[in-house]
Amino acid sequence: MIAAASDIHSPRYLNEFLASLHKLSNLSIDLFLLAGDLTDKGEVKFFDPIYSFLEKFKVISVFGNEDVASKERYKRFFPDVVWLDDEVVEVKVKGKRVAIVGSEGVLERPTLWQASRGVNEEFYRKREKNIEELLCGLDADYKILLTHYLPTYETAYGERKDIYPELGSRLLERISCLPNVAVHGHAHKSKVVFKIVRGVRVYNVAFPANKRVVTFDLDPLLGF
Repeated sequence: MIAAASDIHSPRYLNEFLASLHKLSNLSIDLFLLAGDLTDKGEVKFFDPIYSFLEKFKVISVFGNEDVASKERYKRFFPDVVWLDDEVVEVKVKGKRVAIVGSEGVLERPTLWQASRGVNEEFYRKREKNIEELLCGLDADYKILLTHYLPTYETAYGERKDIYPELGSRLLERISCLPNVAVHGHAHKSKVVFKIVRGVRVYNVAFPANKRVVTFDLDPLLGF
């Protein structure tokens, strides 16, 4: 079983997150995925209590928009987490090869804050191409795309439509090589936290939207 969460914004949702973790204590969790925005304003010290509770799991994480300025500190202080930054990692789960492509993700339109710092649409088009190439290069039993930003608008419902392009992109609708599962965060107000897009099971695991840690099987038919 896979567990996943994002947008904990510790300490904002820390107590609720830890309470949700306690409810998983009798489940067999093979992999724990974090989809970014782990602490408020990238204050790395607030990740410490999360790290302490997750140390018994295999944890793979990407960075959210509030984490990016603190990437190196996260890596230095929490080395047991596998931090993915436009990278791939392969792990074994119950004898199966599971490949995870991890990235902050893609926006259709940079936010005003990003644009003021030189981030443009070309930056995200290049990242999208890189993600597609990484997915196309995978040779594994199961493939997961782990991003902070939404890889489809299908799980944005509940957010303001005019800001969809600043929450994510239609990446899954465009790329040629697809994962089995896509996991993302960022959409705090989403009312649709699960959708199937082009055969890909998409989970919005933002804690404010779910009010819990999300769990799912890679292969529902096999309970794996």
